[in-house]
Amino acid sequence: MKALLCKSPGVLEIVERPTPSPHQGEVLVRIARAGVCGTDLHIYEGSQPYFEYPRIIGHELAGHVESTAPGGAFAPGRQVTVIPYLACGQCVACRRGKTNCCQKLSVLGVHADGGMADHV
Repeated sequence: MKALLCKSPGVLEIVERPTPSPHQGEVLVRIARAGVCGTDLHIYEGSQPYFEYPRIIGHELAGHVESTAPGGAFAPGRQVTVIPYLACGQCVACRRGKTNCCQKLSVLGVHADGGMADHV
């Protein structure tokens, strides 16, 4: 798949990456739209804290479910938006349902490769 890689401040490159394979409880989304926000601009400028280069950017995402594990809640073809926050599910905050306060919170396009790609 094609993806937009921010190699270093001021340097963007279209690269080829393997299409991700969803794990149990995940879906594969074909990205239809990716927004550009202040975070992405700060990454490009080199002024985004907590960021390590290189990284596939993009966390404001919408697309369609392409594949899912059997019995999942999302059927292929379903239109979706992506919540880019990845919580651990194990810490005190997660166990209390406050995943936005996760002690190990990771954000697509910032701490993990994001969605300016064909799939996420």
